Amino acid sequence: MIKVDGIILILTCHKYLDIRLTKFKLPKDDYGNWKVIYVIGDLFLDCDYKLEGNLMTIKCEDSYFHLLKKLVLALKYLYEIYDIKDGVLRSGDDLIFNEELLQSFLNAPKQYKINNNIGEIDFLGNCSTGKSLFEHDFKKYENKSSASLHFVYYYKDHPEDFDNPLHNLKDIDISKYTMHPSTPVFIHGPILYFSNKSCKILINHMNNINYNILHYDEKTKSYPYTTEDLAIAYILYYNGIDFIHCNNMYCNTDCSFNHNSMAIHTNMYR
Repeated sequence: MIKVDGIILILTCHKYLDIRLTKFKLPKDDYGNWKVIYVIGDLFLDCDYKLEGNLMTIKCEDSYFHLLKKLVLALKYLYEIYDIKDGVLRSGDDLIFNEELLQSFLNAPKQYKINNNIGEIDFLGNCSTGKSLFEHDFKKYENKSSASLHFVYYYKDHPEDFDNPLHNLKDIDISKYTMHPSTPVFIHGPILYFSNKSCKILINHMNNINYNILHYDEKTKSYPYTTEDLAIAYILYYNGIDFIHCNNMYCNTDCSFNHNSMAIHTNMYR
Protein backbone atom coordinates (compact mmCIF):
# COMPACT_ATOMS: atom_id res chain seq x y z
CA MET A 1 0.00 0.00 0.00
CA ILE A 2 1.09 3.56 -0.69
CA LYS A 3 1.61 5.59 2.49
CA VAL A 4 0.11 9.09 2.51
CA ASP A 5 -0.81 11.56 5.22
CA GLY A 6 -4.25 12.04 3.70
CA ILE A 7 -6.43 12.34 0.63
CA ILE A 8 -8.03 15.48 -0.82
CA LEU A 9 -11.05 13.85 -2.46
CA ILE A 10 -12.83 16.04 -5.02
CA LEU A 11 -16.19 14.72 -6.25
CA THR A 12 -17.10 15.66 -9.80
CA CYS A 13 -19.09 14.14 -12.68
CA HIS A 14 -18.94 13.61 -16.45
CA LYS A 15 -21.53 16.34 -16.96
CA TYR A 16 -19.28 19.07 -15.55
CA LEU A 17 -15.86 17.42 -15.77
CA ASP A 18 -14.35 19.70 -18.43
CA ILE A 19 -15.93 22.90 -17.08
CA ARG A 20 -15.14 22.32 -13.41
CA LEU A 21 -11.62 20.95 -13.82
CA THR A 22 -10.70 23.74 -16.22
CA LYS A 23 -11.86 26.46 -13.82
CA PHE A 24 -11.38 24.92 -10.38
CA LYS A 25 -8.75 22.19 -10.62
CA LEU A 26 -6.10 22.45 -7.93
CA PRO A 27 -2.71 23.48 -9.36
CA LYS A 28 -0.93 20.58 -7.66
CA ASP A 29 -1.54 16.83 -7.51
CA ASP A 30 0.01 16.61 -4.05
CA TYR A 31 0.14 18.97 -1.06
CA GLY A 32 2.94 17.69 1.10
CA ASN A 33 2.03 14.04 1.53
CA TRP A 34 -1.69 14.65 0.88
CA LYS A 35 -2.76 13.20 -2.46
CA VAL A 36 -5.38 14.97 -4.62
CA ILE A 37 -7.90 12.54 -6.16
CA TYR A 38 -10.81 13.49 -8.45
CA VAL A 39 -13.73 11.04 -8.58
CA ILE A 40 -16.38 10.37 -11.25
CA GLY A 41 -18.86 7.52 -11.71
CA ASP A 42 -19.36 5.22 -14.69
CA LEU A 43 -22.04 2.52 -14.49
CA PHE A 44 -20.59 0.77 -17.52
CA LEU A 45 -17.06 0.38 -16.20
CA ASP A 46 -15.82 -3.22 -16.61
CA CYS A 47 -14.24 -3.28 -13.12
CA ASP A 48 -15.02 -1.86 -9.68
CA TYR A 49 -12.77 1.14 -10.18
CA LYS A 50 -9.75 2.44 -12.04
CA LEU A 51 -7.23 5.06 -11.02
CA GLU A 52 -5.49 6.90 -13.85
CA GLY A 53 -3.12 9.54 -12.56
CA ASN A 54 -5.25 11.35 -10.00
CA LEU A 55 -8.63 10.61 -11.65
CA MET A 56 -10.56 7.75 -10.06
CA THR A 57 -13.50 6.29 -11.98
CA ILE A 58 -15.90 4.15 -9.96
CA LYS A 59 -18.50 1.71 -11.22
CA CYS A 60 -21.58 3.53 -9.95
CA GLU A 61 -24.16 6.11 -10.94
CA ASP A 62 -22.78 9.56 -11.79
CA SER A 63 -25.83 11.54 -10.65
CA TYR A 64 -26.24 14.21 -7.99
CA PHE A 65 -28.90 11.98 -6.42
CA HIS A 66 -26.35 9.14 -5.96
CA LEU A 67 -23.58 11.34 -4.56
CA LEU A 68 -23.39 9.54 -1.19
CA LYS A 69 -22.87 6.19 -2.95
CA LYS A 70 -20.09 7.64 -5.10
CA LEU A 71 -18.39 9.22 -2.08
CA VAL A 72 -18.41 6.14 0.14
CA LEU A 73 -17.38 3.76 -2.64
CA ALA A 74 -14.49 6.15 -3.35
CA LEU A 75 -13.50 5.98 0.32
CA LYS A 76 -13.70 2.18 0.25
CA TYR A 77 -11.37 1.88 -2.75
CA LEU A 78 -8.98 4.60 -1.59
CA TYR A 79 -8.40 2.67 1.63
CA GLU A 80 -7.56 -0.38 -0.50
CA ILE A 81 -4.90 1.60 -2.35
CA TYR A 82 -3.49 3.92 0.30
CA ASP A 83 -2.31 3.60 3.88
CA ILE A 84 -3.82 6.88 5.14
CA LYS A 85 -2.30 8.44 8.26
CA ASP A 86 -4.77 11.27 9.05
CA GLY A 87 -7.96 11.14 7.01
CA VAL A 88 -9.82 12.56 4.02
CA LEU A 89 -10.72 16.13 3.06
CA ARG A 90 -13.85 15.77 0.92
CA SER A 91 -14.52 18.65 -1.47
CA GLY A 92 -16.93 19.64 -4.19
CA ASP A 93 -15.62 20.53 -7.63
CA ASP A 94 -16.59 24.22 -7.62
CA LEU A 95 -14.30 25.56 -4.90
CA ILE A 96 -11.45 28.03 -5.29
CA PHE A 97 -8.83 27.19 -2.66
CA ASN A 98 -6.48 29.47 -0.82
CA GLU A 99 -3.52 27.10 -1.18
CA GLU A 100 -1.56 28.62 1.70
CA LEU A 101 -4.45 28.08 4.11
CA LEU A 102 -5.15 24.65 2.62
CA GLN A 103 -1.57 23.59 3.30
CA SER A 104 -1.75 25.02 6.83
CA PHE A 105 -4.90 23.01 7.51
CA LEU A 106 -3.34 19.81 6.18
CA ASN A 107 -0.23 20.30 8.33
CA ALA A 108 -2.12 21.19 11.52
CA PRO A 109 -2.97 18.60 14.21
CA LYS A 110 -6.57 17.47 13.79
CA GLN A 111 -7.67 18.46 17.28
CA TYR A 112 -10.34 20.74 18.73
CA LYS A 113 -10.64 22.70 21.95
CA ILE A 114 -14.10 23.43 23.37
CA ASN A 115 -14.52 24.72 26.95
CA ASN A 116 -10.95 23.66 27.75
CA ASN A 117 -11.66 20.15 26.49
CA ILE A 118 -9.22 18.92 23.85
CA GLY A 119 -10.12 16.03 21.56
CA GLU A 120 -9.37 14.45 18.21
CA ILE A 121 -11.42 15.76 15.28
CA ASP A 122 -13.34 13.02 13.47
CA PHE A 123 -15.79 15.16 11.51
CA LEU A 124 -15.18 18.84 10.68
CA GLY A 125 -16.94 21.40 8.52
CA ASN A 126 -19.44 24.22 8.58
CA CYS A 127 -23.03 24.04 9.83
CA SER A 128 -26.10 26.26 10.03
CA THR A 129 -25.94 26.94 13.79
CA GLY A 130 -22.20 27.32 14.26
CA LYS A 131 -22.18 24.62 16.96
CA SER A 132 -21.03 21.04 17.19
CA LEU A 133 -23.72 18.37 16.89
CA PHE A 134 -23.52 17.21 20.49
CA GLU A 135 -24.25 20.74 21.70
CA HIS A 136 -27.79 20.37 20.35
CA ASP A 137 -30.74 18.58 21.90
CA PHE A 138 -31.29 15.61 19.60
CA LYS A 139 -33.83 13.85 21.81
CA LYS A 140 -36.82 15.73 20.43
CA TYR A 141 -35.66 14.88 16.88
CA GLU A 142 -34.77 11.23 17.49
CA ASN A 143 -36.53 8.78 15.17
CA LYS A 144 -38.49 11.60 13.53
CA SER A 145 -38.46 12.76 9.94
CA SER A 146 -39.24 15.81 7.85
CA ALA A 147 -39.64 16.52 4.15
CA SER A 148 -37.06 18.10 1.88
CA LEU A 149 -38.04 19.05 -1.67
CA HIS A 150 -34.50 19.91 -2.72
CA PHE A 151 -34.21 17.15 -5.31
CA VAL A 152 -37.75 17.62 -6.58
CA TYR A 153 -36.88 21.23 -7.48
CA TYR A 154 -33.40 20.31 -8.70
CA TYR A 155 -34.64 17.73 -11.19
CA LYS A 156 -37.48 19.98 -12.29
CA ASP A 157 -34.70 22.33 -13.44
CA HIS A 158 -32.55 19.48 -14.82
CA PRO A 159 -34.97 17.05 -16.56
CA GLU A 160 -32.26 16.05 -19.04
CA ASP A 161 -30.55 14.07 -16.28
CA PHE A 162 -33.32 11.45 -16.38
CA ASP A 163 -32.25 10.56 -19.93
CA ASN A 164 -28.57 10.22 -19.08
CA PRO A 165 -27.80 6.47 -18.82
CA LEU A 166 -24.87 7.18 -16.50
CA HIS A 167 -27.32 8.63 -13.97
CA ASN A 168 -29.67 5.61 -13.84
CA LEU A 169 -32.69 7.74 -12.89
CA LYS A 170 -35.23 6.68 -15.51
CA ASP A 171 -37.28 4.46 -13.19
CA ILE A 172 -36.93 6.59 -10.05
CA ASP A 173 -39.78 8.82 -8.92
CA ILE A 174 -37.83 11.48 -6.99
CA SER A 175 -41.00 12.69 -5.23
CA LYS A 176 -41.24 9.39 -3.31
CA TYR A 177 -37.95 10.01 -1.49
CA THR A 178 -38.46 13.41 0.14
CA MET A 179 -38.57 12.27 3.77
CA HIS A 180 -35.31 12.51 5.72
CA PRO A 181 -34.34 12.08 9.39
CA SER A 182 -34.98 15.27 11.35
CA THR A 183 -32.00 17.08 12.86
CA PRO A 184 -31.61 20.43 14.65
CA VAL A 185 -28.71 21.44 12.39
CA PHE A 186 -27.90 21.44 8.67
CA ILE A 187 -24.33 20.55 7.79
CA HIS A 188 -23.06 22.28 4.66
CA GLY A 189 -21.42 19.93 2.19
CA PRO A 190 -18.96 21.87 -0.02
CA ILE A 191 -16.00 20.78 2.09
CA LEU A 192 -15.77 18.34 5.02
CA TYR A 193 -12.95 16.59 6.86
CA PHE A 194 -13.28 12.94 7.97
CA SER A 195 -10.85 11.05 10.18
CA ASN A 196 -9.98 7.45 9.36
CA LYS A 197 -12.43 6.41 12.08
CA SER A 198 -15.29 8.30 10.44
CA CYS A 199 -14.41 6.99 6.98
CA LYS A 200 -14.49 3.40 8.22
CA ILE A 201 -17.89 3.98 9.87
CA LEU A 202 -19.31 5.38 6.62
CA ILE A 203 -17.91 2.44 4.62
CA ASN A 204 -19.21 -0.19 7.06
CA HIS A 205 -22.65 1.44 7.25
CA MET A 206 -23.07 1.59 3.48
CA ASN A 207 -21.73 -1.95 3.09
CA ASN A 208 -24.49 -3.09 5.45
CA ILE A 209 -27.21 -1.60 3.23
CA ASN A 210 -25.44 -2.71 0.02
CA TYR A 211 -24.91 0.93 -1.02
CA ASN A 212 -28.62 1.25 -1.71
CA ILE A 213 -29.40 4.96 -1.39
CA LEU A 214 -33.14 4.16 -1.64
CA HIS A 215 -32.97 2.09 1.54
CA TYR A 216 -35.94 2.81 3.82
CA ASP A 217 -35.14 3.43 7.48
CA GLU A 218 -37.82 1.96 9.75
CA LYS A 219 -36.77 3.97 12.81
CA THR A 220 -37.24 7.37 11.23
CA LYS A 221 -39.76 6.33 8.56
CA SER A 222 -37.60 8.05 5.97
CA TYR A 223 -34.95 7.71 3.26
CA PRO A 224 -31.75 8.93 4.91
CA TYR A 225 -29.33 8.26 2.05
CA THR A 226 -30.52 10.33 -0.90
CA THR A 227 -28.99 13.61 0.26
CA GLU A 228 -25.27 13.19 0.83
CA ASP A 229 -24.49 15.77 3.52
CA LEU A 230 -27.64 14.96 5.53
CA ALA A 231 -26.87 11.24 5.27
CA ILE A 232 -23.27 11.67 6.43
CA ALA A 233 -24.39 13.61 9.51
CA TYR A 234 -27.09 10.99 10.25
CA ILE A 235 -24.71 8.03 9.96
CA LEU A 236 -21.88 9.56 11.97
CA TYR A 237 -24.02 11.09 14.72
CA TYR A 238 -25.76 7.81 15.49
CA ASN A 239 -22.37 6.11 15.61
CA GLY A 240 -21.22 8.52 18.33
CA ILE A 241 -19.20 10.86 16.11
CA ASP A 242 -19.46 14.55 16.91
CA PHE A 243 -19.37 17.23 14.24
CA ILE A 244 -17.02 20.15 14.93
CA HIS A 245 -17.99 23.47 13.37
CA CYS A 246 -15.32 25.65 11.77
CA ASN A 247 -16.11 29.11 10.39
CA ASN A 248 -13.07 29.13 8.14
CA MET A 249 -13.61 26.00 6.06
CA TYR A 250 -15.22 27.99 3.24
CA CYS A 251 -17.25 31.05 2.39
CA ASN A 252 -19.74 31.69 -0.42
CA THR A 253 -19.17 34.19 -3.20
CA ASP A 254 -22.46 35.87 -2.25
CA CYS A 255 -21.29 36.45 1.35
CA SER A 256 -18.82 38.97 2.69
CA PHE A 257 -15.45 37.50 1.82
CA ASN A 258 -13.70 35.86 4.73
CA HIS A 259 -9.96 36.24 4.21
CA ASN A 260 -9.39 33.40 6.67
CA SER A 261 -11.42 30.92 4.61
CA MET A 262 -9.63 27.93 3.16
CA ALA A 263 -11.89 27.99 0.09
CA ILE A 264 -14.51 30.03 -1.72
CA HIS A 265 -17.65 28.16 -2.76
CA THR A 266 -18.53 29.65 -6.12
CA ASN A 267 -22.03 28.12 -6.47
CA MET A 268 -21.31 28.32 -10.18
CA TYR A 269 -23.25 26.32 -12.80
CA ARG A 270 -25.82 25.23 -10.21
